[in-house]
Amino acid sequence: MTGRHRELHRAEEELAAARHLRSGGFAAQAISRAYYGAFFAAEVALARLGEARARHSGVIAAFGQLLIRAGDMDPDAGKLLRSLFDRRSAADHDWIDPPSDTEAERAIADAEHVVRAVADWLDRSPR
Repeated sequence: MTGRHRELHRAEEELAAARHLRSGGFAAQAISRAYYGAFFAAEVALARLGEARARHSGVIAAFGQLLIRAGDMDPDAGKLLRSLFDRRSAADHDWIDPPSDTEAERAIADAEHVVRAVADWLDRSPR
């Protein structure tokens, strides 16, 4: 996807897995992997700031507070990360009403948006 930052390798790998799962008809699993792509990108951004959080909710909150609210990153990236977390939880636990292929495609596109936003921010931020 971006290929610009070595530290985003895991995020991009998760997105590739999401695409592969989606093409195989595994929408719920694709949504989960898409979320993890965005999540790992958020962790990379926080690490660049010298920050780390132990829980997913902590990463999402810190990403929003330290990068989005600070005005350093595309505000949509924070909204999408939080939304992807919710969608992943639903996809992982709602076996009665499984997600559609369209929902998986949307999750992948949203996760790609988050990873691109982080890559763009990494380009602008000091090491």
